[in-house]
Amino acid sequence: MARRSAPSLIASIAAFALCGLLALACDSGTQEPAAPAPAESAAVKPESPAPSAPERTAQPSAAPIDPSRLPTELPEGVEAAIPASFPKDVPVYPGSQPAQGKGLDSSGIQMSALQLVTGDSQDRVADFYRSEFGGSGWSVEEGEAGGNGTSFRATKGKCTAQVLIVPTDDGGSDLFFFTEC
Repeated sequence: MARRSAPSLIASIAAFALCGLLALACDSGTQEPAAPAPAESAAVKPESPAPSAPERTAQPSAAPIDPSRLPTELPEGVEAAIPASFPKDVPVYPGSQPAQGKGLDSSGIQMSALQLVTGDSQDRVADFYRSEFGGSGWSVEEGEAGGNGTSFRATKGKCTAQVLIVPTDDGGSDLFFFTEC
């Protein structure tokens, strides 16, 4: 039996957790509309930054995103959008596009799962988050980094954000967020 490396195992666990949260959060009501066609997708622009947001030092490159990386169909209750419950002070990577997102309220705790795609490399994205989290009052624990991904756990007050940045075959990155506030 082949043994998985720790970063590969982390990526697998993160993907499984995202699927689990999305499945748990799905309602049994009406079918949500399909994800927008890649040509219709616009780059995500974070909402107006908080007045105290630090100046960015790690700049994204705005590398193009291969449209085939975006889903054409999504599970019921999942949208190709940033959930309303996604914390406003968690930075959204500039130029990224949401692939899938779902938010829910569990006993008064706002939770969200989000996948963003970007054409930028894992290292560039990780540098951006080190800078943004570090300069915005978040306490950051960095997990293992390597060819299979980089992970962060950031806390600020009652909020926790877990971020997994996974490199893609085309040189870009997939970003997976799990937040709870």
